[in-house]
Amino acid sequence: MQTSSYAKNDHFAQWLEVEHLDSSFSGARCRLRILPQHRNGLGTPHGAVIFALADIVFACACNASEASYIGLQADIRYLNRASGDELIAHAELVGASGRLAHYQISVNDAPGNRVALISASAYRLPQP
Repeated sequence: MQTSSYAKNDHFAQWLEVEHLDSSFSGARCRLRILPQHRNGLGTPHGAVIFALADIVFACACNASEASYIGLQADIRYLNRASGDELIAHAELVGASGRLAHYQISVNDAPGNRVALISASAYRLPQP
């Protein structure tokens, strides 16, 4: 699978070792294999890592079109403690109009339990 141009240029995602699985404006998927540096003091994935993964898959989706988008808002709900050795994030477009796009992002652990649910909105930047 070919990595999107956005994912190729996201150095923070590369530093975290996020794997881009697929993306289109309607949705995207990314995976993160949990490494020791991703864990908090309790041994589970750090909340900031979970949010970062969600933000990265959100950016991959909304920037999969010709237009460029920036995040306006993101609201996260941590639902369950993660287990296993990986997290998979899926962004899904729930609506777009004019300059705004709205996504729902779910982050699941390896056994398939939903770890977090994120609602996020993006703004389409004017084209130069």
